[in-house]
Amino acid sequence: MKNLIRNLILVLAVTPLLMQCATQNEVRDLQYQLRVVNKKLEDMKANTVGTLQKRQADSTGQMSQLEEEVMTLKSQLEETNHLNNSLKEKNTELETAFNSYTQQEATKREEELRRIDEEQKAKEEKLAELSEKLKAQQESVKAIQEGRVREAERRAREAKLAADKAKAKSQSASSTLIPGSASVVKIGATQQKKIVSGETTPSETVPTPEQPTASAQPAAKATASALPAAAQNTQNNDTASPVATPPAPEPSLSAPAGGLAEAKNLYSSGKYQQAFTLYEQYVRDNATGSEAIDARYMMGECLFQQKEYDQAILQYQKIIAQQAKHPKAASAMLRQAMAFEKLSDNETAKIIYQKIISSYGSSPEAAQAQEQLNKK
Repeated sequence: MKNLIRNLILVLAVTPLLMQCATQNEVRDLQYQLRVVNKKLEDMKANTVGTLQKRQADSTGQMSQLEEEVMTLKSQLEETNHLNNSLKEKNTELETAFNSYTQQEATKREEELRRIDEEQKAKEEKLAELSEKLKAQQESVKAIQEGRVREAERRAREAKLAADKAKAKSQSASSTLIPGSASVVKIGATQQKKIVSGETTPSETVPTPEQPTASAQPAAKATASALPAAAQNTQNNDTASPVATPPAPEPSLSAPAGGLAEAKNLYSSGKYQQAFTLYEQYVRDNATGSEAIDARYMMGECLFQQKEYDQAILQYQKIIAQQAKHPKAASAMLRQAMAFEKLSDNETAKIIYQKIISSYGSSPEAAQAQEQLNKK
């Protein structure tokens, strides 16, 4: 294209020189060629240049569109980068918060586990201590019980010896003859002789037990104190009125009469010691049976009312250990816990209340035990 234009310019420059030298035909040919060249130039200009311009315009439009698209993509990339940076920052914050929360939760969990372990150890130590206390208390109560039994046996032996001595003295005194009297007066071991107008009359009778036991100590003591006095009075009065009397019959000594009904009446009247004696006698005579268990329970109740809580605990324990399925076992356990409370051993009482709830959950005693635990 550039060469063509350059040739055309050269031709135009040389034309005047050629016109001087060339002929008319040559000029005419030259003009023709010029027209042909011009036409080619116009055609070229119309076709090639227009196409090129059009292509250039299209290319420019495409470039503009591409630039716009590039700008759009660039803004989208910038926005995406901004979003990515924001997400990274949020992820960093979330990661930091999550790590902090995880550490806090782990610390709390460790502290909670440590606290639970400490509480468990403390409870185990307390249970061991309570077991030791209970064992020591049981041994102490057993020693006290054995000591009381030995003391009761000793007193019973002393009372029996005193009764035997009084009986011997009474019999020796009653065998003495009293002269000057038409009648013979029988002086028994339970009578005192008085001189009234030359006659002897029997005085008030004092009953004595035959075999004094730990449950009949008051009667044995009364007999031991009354019989020597009767013998002494008899010996003193024999000098004033020596009347022969036959040997007195052996006194009728029997255990306190009564039964469960009388024991219940005594308990209702507040005579707990006498009721305990009758209940104890019934248990000795009837070792088995439901009524024997009830009597054993009432023995504990009598001791509880007399504030002998350690002894009451032992009586209740016999029912719990020997008759765990009997209806009285739950009541005995409940009263045992109350007795421990009276002894200021609240921890042992609490353990027993919990055992009642676990062992006798549907019983009224379990409801009472729950009420006592709720008060703690």
